[in-house]
Amino acid sequence: MKFRIKLETEFSWGETRSHEINTLERRTVDASNEDLGLCLAEAKSVLKEIQRALLQDQVEEISEIARVCRFCGTYLPVHDRRQRRIDTLFGRVTIEAPRVRICMCEPPGLPMLKVAHSPLTRLLPDNATPELRRLQAELGARHSFREAARLLNELTPCTKQNHVTIRNRLATTADNLVSDERSAASETDQRPKSPDITMFLDSAYVRSRPEYQRRNFELIVGSIESKGREKRRFGLSVIGADNPRDYLRRNLEAAGWRDGTAVTVLSDGDPALPRLVRDATGAEINHILDWWHISIRIRHVETTFQTLFSLFEDPEGLAVKKLVQNLRWCIWHGQTARALDAIEELFRIGLHVRSQTFGRTNDAVFSAVSRTMELQTYLQYNRAALVDYGHRRRNGKPVSTSRAEGLVNDVANARMGKKRRMRWSPQGAHRVATVRAAVLDGRLGEGQLRAA
Repeated sequence: MKFRIKLETEFSWGETRSHEINTLERRTVDASNEDLGLCLAEAKSVLKEIQRALLQDQVEEISEIARVCRFCGTYLPVHDRRQRRIDTLFGRVTIEAPRVRICMCEPPGLPMLKVAHSPLTRLLPDNATPELRRLQAELGARHSFREAARLLNELTPCTKQNHVTIRNRLATTADNLVSDERSAASETDQRPKSPDITMFLDSAYVRSRPEYQRRNFELIVGSIESKGREKRRFGLSVIGADNPRDYLRRNLEAAGWRDGTAVTVLSDGDPALPRLVRDATGAEINHILDWWHISIRIRHVETTFQTLFSLFEDPEGLAVKKLVQNLRWCIWHGQTARALDAIEELFRIGLHVRSQTFGRTNDAVFSAVSRTMELQTYLQYNRAALVDYGHRRRNGKPVSTSRAEGLVNDVANARMGKKRRMRWSPQGAHRVATVRAAVLDGRLGEGQLRAA
């Protein structure tokens, strides 16, 4: 049995052209399951031939249209024809691309530096299709560069890929994303601004390359949410970005922020995170301390005191237990002064018990006192960021950075986690985080495919 695959092209001026793509043969006598359908190697060959014929005919028609001067309608001559190699997802294709003469009626304001131009240069300035560039960047942001190259080589008929090509393509795509957002921000946005914006910030630590003389560096990840707009994710290395404040400001503007918009920031208490947002907006923000980080520290205090009073009989045990239980309630309802008084009392009791006990209870007492001191320092240092969490929850407002906690895994750890062997430069990590955030948001789609 033989199968002949042909491609027929119909040009806009009525001409029809036929291309012989491939001929496949299959056994029908003593056939095996491997004879059924297309195999991967045959599919790659067929796709490459279809791509070659399709591109050649497309370039020919586009060039014919470009030969008509847009100002005077003169049919321009072809200056010469040159071979162009185009990298596509379905193989590297060599086609013949004509260069068209420049018309003498060009307006005087336009530079007359060339006698001819190629219409293909305007469409593919870097000789690679947008789909291939996008897929190289997306796979490079999801997998190691070598694994991304292996997947492309295994599953597609594109030209042989290597890790350097994937890394460079990801860097170019990340820079294009930044420049595109900068261009969009410079234009007047007619959409109404959001009444308020909520940001969830967290950070991860990435292993640094040896030449930077540091063990690791910080990568900030965040999510920006506003009413009526889609969630905006981003990743940022402060020492790897050219201008971190400008980068964050553009992400805020894409989420609907304008001068005068109220911004609420939820973070784990790291002062660098709200300071970065404050510098990017040039205005004061409403900083709220993440409830989960408070709750886990309260839990540490509860656990250490439970361990302490399980070691010996103490008449104050019941009172202390009730005091620890009320501590969480006070902080949840925004009664910070009462919570700090309760912590002071717990600290005093811990010191008193420590002075009265010896032997096997010393370690438990020391743990209870140190945990209480840590909680006290944490709350006092972030006292301005403590709010009535119960009231916010009843009004449907967020009280934790759980969204950002998940982004740490999606943006940072999945590609640059501690369990992976790769070390990063700050600029490289920033580019990978930029592309991964765009992939998660769906921004690395059709719009980016058309970006050059």
